[in-house]
Amino acid sequence: MKIIQKLISSNRYDIKCPYPMEAEGIVIHNTANDASAENEIAYMQSNNNEVSFHIAVDDVCAIQGLPLNRNAWHTGDGGSGRGNRKYIGIEICYSRSGGERFDKAERNCAELVAEILKERGWGIDKVKKHQDFSGKYCPHRTLDMGWQRFLNMIQAELNKLDTDVKSSFPLPLKMSSDAMSYDGEVKIFNKGDLLTADAENQWAYAIELDGKRCWVEKANVKLLSLTDERYRRFRLQVIDYPCRVWIKEIKPFYKDELITARFEMSGYYALDIDGVRAYIRKNATMNR
Repeated sequence: MKIIQKLISSNRYDIKCPYPMEAEGIVIHNTANDASAENEIAYMQSNNNEVSFHIAVDDVCAIQGLPLNRNAWHTGDGGSGRGNRKYIGIEICYSRSGGERFDKAERNCAELVAEILKERGWGIDKVKKHQDFSGKYCPHRTLDMGWQRFLNMIQAELNKLDTDVKSSFPLPLKMSSDAMSYDGEVKIFNKGDLLTADAENQWAYAIELDGKRCWVEKANVKLLSLTDERYRRFRLQVIDYPCRVWIKEIKPFYKDELITARFEMSGYYALDIDGVRAYIRKNATMNR
């Protein structure tokens, strides 16, 4: 399910998402009102309450209001609580009245959660309810209708994704442009994130994360400025999601070269190069 990004301004981070986050899982909420996803996100972003969440889902779409690599205040377990600091918060809309709109929103949420689980290599055990962290009876309508029922919906979407992958692969492709392949994903950055690099090559900028030399592809960022000519500090901004950061360059591929994808994840195809796993940008390839 496509996520529409309407990310909060960074000058509001101190109120809504002050801490960097390496997510451990997903927490499900119900909004307890009948506002749309767009209205939920707009209200959350505009008020000064230390209450926030990452994504709202209604019967039409999913809207992301906070970067997924920053925390949100959504589980009621305090400033250093695991839920508030380590979990992606997703709100299902229209839970006050329920009915057809809520049912569709819940189905959309199950599809979205399955896609996030698949993308991050997580299982269904990574899905929690608000109640697990603070005891609050939330997601209230989803709980009334049956929590295991909702988990089963997510699992069915996961199974569908697995079936789709098996039926589509291996997939013959042709390179539509030159691109490097990579392995060893370190982190995913969100659109709008700012990065500083200290070197570059034909394909990517080099950045340091947790003491490791990593690569972020030039296709996923734009150069804002060269902040220090002598020591080569590149100020970058992410222009596409997901912006994956890699530890290893594997092999370059060139326009019109033929390749075969083994499976896919968001934004990338996986290749097998002489027994070595490598990942290449989807938008550098075309079907053949």
